[in-house]
Amino acid sequence: MGMAYRQTFSSHKIDTQLPAVACTINGSPELIVQLLDKLLDNATDFTAPGGSITLAVELNPRMLRLSVANQGQLLPPHLDGRLFESLVSGRSGAEQKPHLGLGLYIVRLIAEFHHGQATATNLQDGSGVTVAVEMPYVGATP
Repeated sequence: MGMAYRQTFSSHKIDTQLPAVACTINGSPELIVQLLDKLLDNATDFTAPGGSITLAVELNPRMLRLSVANQGQLLPPHLDGRLFESLVSGRSGAEQKPHLGLGLYIVRLIAEFHHGQATATNLQDGSGVTVAVEMPYVGATP
């Protein structure tokens, strides 16, 4: 998983933190790939070239947590609670390419389709942002 994203987003350092076991969810592989693409695309938009992005999967007793953390701009306070709505974007500046603000909205829809939820928080050290999706998983196998 990490290798493909390292090649696609070669201007950034992509790290992966994965559990030692395989995890199974009930859902659509195509939608999960789309969710990952949107999360990584969002992270690269807010991370300077050469900056670090971490893709992680953690297992809790009943939930799988997939997160993408990036160095860079913190969450804009004026978008608190609205980041996953349609047509909302935290991008600023006239030099930016046009942006419709649909990426994180699609992430939310895919998370909800899989009986999960999407969240966004600033990193504790103030160096960037984590966008995470939690969803139920069927089980883990060694």
